Amino acid sequence: MSFPHPVPAIAPTTSDADVIAAVLRGDRAQFAVLVQRHNQTMYRACRAILRDDQDAEDAVQVAWINAFRSLASFRADASFRTWATRIAVNEATTRLRSRRRLAALPMQEQTVDPAADPEHDAFASQLGELLEREIDALPEGLRTVLVMRDVIELDTAETADCLGIEEQNVRVRLHRARHALAERLTQTMHEFAGLSAPKLWRFDGERCARTVARVMAEIEST
Repeated sequence: MSFPHPVPAIAPTTSDADVIAAVLRGDRAQFAVLVQRHNQTMYRACRAILRDDQDAEDAVQVAWINAFRSLASFRADASFRTWATRIAVNEATTRLRSRRRLAALPMQEQTVDPAADPEHDAFASQLGELLEREIDALPEGLRTVLVMRDVIELDTAETADCLGIEEQNVRVRLHRARHALAERLTQTMHEFAGLSAPKLWRFDGERCARTVARVMAEIEST
């Protein structure tokens, strides 16, 4: 499948700050670079909160539009990734609250690596699915912190900033989340968790390209 908004060719070493400056000077196409770079982080944050692939993808798209509209307010006292993830968390949280309000109403209604080992990849994929299922079963507050710290790999301060909580609360929740997850997993899971963590809630390839295309189409129409 082809998409009408390819990401501009830009050196991988070009900083987010330089890309943002180009966008603010009027080169809107450069925003696609930011979307592609941070799509997976945004998706994983939303997926941790919403526990639904499509809802998370929709939330990411809206979050990127909101980020573009607020880009002039971005300040480099935090990384762009943290700033954008906070916007995604806010969008996902709003959707979750809306979903819960509706639920309370009366019911009326990837690139292939030629050197990859297929058996290893199959095992890692199955292990990743098990991890996703067990993480999904954690309470919301624990699940979100665990994903941000151990899957997205934000640091404690960034996680606290995204969620609007104290750093000590992040540490406490992370400890509890890891303990709760460990109790749900076998010893084999403990030994191989690191193998599958990068495979959790992948958001690359066509899915990433689809979001880039939709975000850029929305931006160009404004």
